[in-house]
Amino acid sequence: MPAEIKVLALQSPQIVINEIAADFALRTGYRIKQLLDHAEMPIHIEHKINTGEAFDAAFLVPAALDRLAEQGKIVGDTRAHFLRVPIGVAVRSGLAKPEIGSVEAFKRALLEAKSIAYLMAGTSGPYLQSLFEHLGIAAELQAKSHRPETDTVGDLVAQGDADMGITAIATLHATRGVDVVGPIPSAIQSYVCFEGAVSANTTFPDIARDLIEYLTGPSALHAIKLNGMESW
Repeated sequence: MPAEIKVLALQSPQIVINEIAADFALRTGYRIKQLLDHAEMPIHIEHKINTGEAFDAAFLVPAALDRLAEQGKIVGDTRAHFLRVPIGVAVRSGLAKPEIGSVEAFKRALLEAKSIAYLMAGTSGPYLQSLFEHLGIAAELQAKSHRPETDTVGDLVAQGDADMGITAIATLHATRGVDVVGPIPSAIQSYVCFEGAVSANTTFPDIARDLIEYLTGPSALHAIKLNGMESW
C-alpha cells in the first residue's frame, strides 16, 4: 500500500488538490488522503484538529491558520498563499442563463428568479445577506430563499429546488446538473482566500512542503483556472 499524506482542506482547495493528486503521487510516491467530507464547514476542521485529528498539511482560510499557529499546530514559516475563490451564480443545466454582468443586472436576476439558494453561514452567506440588504432587496428575497447550513447550494439548484444558486464558484463548477453563469460583478465581488501550511506534528515534513510548493506553483494553475478560481 502506498504511503499517504493526510490533508485537511475545504471543498474549493480539495477540487484543485484532487485534480493534481495522481500526478503528485506518481512523482513522489505519496497518495493524498482527504480527511474531510467536501461539505464540511471551517468550524468542523478546527474541531477535528482540536480533538486530535492527525494531519500533514492544511489548506484553510488565513484566520484559521492564525489560530492554529498560535496553538503551535502548524509550522508558521511554511505558510503560503494558495488560491482565492470568487462568489458565482449557477442555474439548472439546460435553462436560460440570466444576465449578471452588472450590479443592476444581477439585482434584476435575483428579483426575477422564483427561488434562490445561498449559504446560511460560511463566508459567502453572511456577505450575501449584507449585500442584499445594501441593494435594498433583502425583504423581497427572504420568502423565496433556501439557506442551507452546508454548501449544498448547487445541489438545490440541480434538483430544481432553487432557480438560482449563489456560492463559491468552485463548488458550483463541481456540482453535476448545474450550469455556471459566472462570477457576480466585480464591484460587489467578495473572495474567500486560502493558504497552505505544514502540520507541526507531521511525519512527512518534506513531502508536506513539497505538496504546498506544487500547489502554489505553475503545475496547479490550470486546475485553479479551470474551476473559476484564481491563484493568490
